[in-house]
Amino acid sequence: MKAVILAAGMGIRLRPMTEHYPKGLIEIDGRTLLECSLDALKEIGINDVIIVTGFYSSSIKKKFDGEYNGTKLKYIENDMYSTTGSMYSFSKAKKLINEDILLLESDLLYDKNALKTLLNSEFRDVILVAELLNSGDDVYICTNERNEITNLGKKIPEEDKKQVLGALVGISKYSKRFLPKLFKKAEQEFANNELNYHYEETVFATSKLGNPIYAELCKGLNWIEIDNENDLKRAKEDIYFKIKGSNNGAN
Repeated sequence: MKAVILAAGMGIRLRPMTEHYPKGLIEIDGRTLLECSLDALKEIGINDVIIVTGFYSSSIKKKFDGEYNGTKLKYIENDMYSTTGSMYSFSKAKKLINEDILLLESDLLYDKNALKTLLNSEFRDVILVAELLNSGDDVYICTNERNEITNLGKKIPEEDKKQVLGALVGISKYSKRFLPKLFKKAEQEFANNELNYHYEETVFATSKLGNPIYAELCKGLNWIEIDNENDLKRAKEDIYFKIKGSNNGAN
């Protein structure tokens, strides 16, 4: 199994701090978010990682080059990062993928149970879900009794909120069987000049074509997606210490 990390975004809501480097290079206690994810992936046995770069691509390559702590790194660049969404970035890695993958966003801070939960999931095509953060920026995940995702998004009908399992974390697992169908759907979107979809939107659209995507809830997960200054403050002052305590307690 490989991992793909999406790190092409511009981090506009964190400017001026991210004026000259991508969010994946934000440091928490001396380690970048990308280093945290690469270390977590290595711990579960994944040491082959594709990083999709874009904004200040050279800064990530300069930081890591082709290897990090025993993990082999490959890079693919989305040179249209300023006008496209995360699905377009993901699609750039298509030719480098020939097996099941874990897909991660680069602006996450999370404890290692997140990856272990997905790796151990009975489902081959599955999105990790945690309890709602109620931050105003949650991507709601709705499911049926079989844990199949029935809707997702930041704005969903009130009726659908009765089926909300939790919030999208930004980590998912996709099988070699599902990925060609996903990329085919993405190519159809691109042909219609729909270049700005988030990957989870295209994943959900593909699921509605008879390819169910499941949700796996990780209860009590300590995590945060760092989109703005308030997120970064909470990450540094709260989430990081909870993760550190949880991980130390597990050893």
